[in-house]
Amino acid sequence: MARIVFITILFLLNIQNVTKAQVIEAQNIYDAQAIYLYNICKYMQWAEEDQKGNFIIAVFSNDPIVASLKKIASTRKYVNQTIEIKTIKDIDELTKTHVLFVPSKKTNSLAQIMTKIGNSSTLIVSDKKGSIALGSAINFVLSDDGKLKFELKKSNITDRGIKLNNSIEKLALKLY
Repeated sequence: MARIVFITILFLLNIQNVTKAQVIEAQNIYDAQAIYLYNICKYMQWAEEDQKGNFIIAVFSNDPIVASLKKIASTRKYVNQTIEIKTIKDIDELTKTHVLFVPSKKTNSLAQIMTKIGNSSTLIVSDKKGSIALGSAINFVLSDDGKLKFELKKSNITDRGIKLNNSIEKLALKLY
């Protein structure tokens, strides 16, 4: 009987350790996405009227990337603009934003989002395969070796009036 209890305890401890490792690994993904997003924005320039006030990055839903973006926003700026992180819970809440991150669980709303933002100079960033075809300009993907990379569709950036430094194309895993 004591042996069964001992094995059960070992089993439960093992599950607990795996869960902690998965949480740490998942958080690293969100931190990496946030860092990529911040650095990708350095390769872009919004119109002069968009360079006034705060640089707004909105996240559609309360995705874990919000905490990672807030860490960056607390210590950095976009050019001379203070970075402001917003969480959007509903498409109707979407107002003027420089960047909108649409997590994989919300990419089924990309068509509605595209309608809502119209021709505004909002950079759409996602992290689900196939999102580029739905209007996303930048899409985070994991490469075959497990590293975070991004896909890019240049026209989904420039058609919104955002200027793009062409050297970013060399960094993209895939161009559309």
